[in-house]
Amino acid sequence: MNIQQNLIAGVLTILPLAAVWFVLKLIFDALSYFGSPWATWTSEQFGPMLPAPLAAVLGNPLFLYVIGTAFALFVLYLVGALAARVIGQQLLHGVEQLLEKVPFVHMIYSSTKKVIAALQPKAENVQRVVLIDFPNADMRAIGFAMRTFTETTTGRELTAVFVPTAPNPTSGYLEIVPSDRVIAVDMSADQAMAMIISGGVVGPDTITYAHKPDMKPTELPRTGT
Repeated sequence: MNIQQNLIAGVLTILPLAAVWFVLKLIFDALSYFGSPWATWTSEQFGPMLPAPLAAVLGNPLFLYVIGTAFALFVLYLVGALAARVIGQQLLHGVEQLLEKVPFVHMIYSSTKKVIAALQPKAENVQRVVLIDFPNADMRAIGFAMRTFTETTTGRELTAVFVPTAPNPTSGYLEIVPSDRVIAVDMSADQAMAMIISGGVVGPDTITYAHKPDMKPTELPRTGT
């Protein structure tokens, strides 16, 4: 019995660490893939000029992996530093204007940019985490209110709510819900994501519904009629 309990405890202890390792590995693998051409070029150019031991180190796959990752991080840093300055913003604007001339590429770029902007932290008074009736009126699902707009025929306000699936929040459903049916809750985005990924195991001890009319998600980006 103790063996079984210890094994279960070991699995439960390792799982969070394994999840972190898996995510970090995906990130560093992507960075290394981006920087690997430069690392390989460096090894090919400077390897013959170095003594055999150093050349062997320069050509080692692990060394190339580390150098490629470091190079990718350096490029990201330069891009971020450049984008924060006026000249960088002007260059970025020029690239965006160029992309607008390519319909399919422009659609992907603009959609991705809008999604990233929507997921960035906003002011504290903007309510993002909500509950909606899903998949039926007797059940509630955690969602993220992305924006509001108006239905032209009735003038009714609608809210676009993204409902992630558990435990994989990278997929989900986009629900168009009347704003008066959207329930704002006192839960942060981090708490909501932790609850979704853990299947409800991790989450706040209490949830407060915001029933006041002025606490509806009406402060989200709106499109005019």
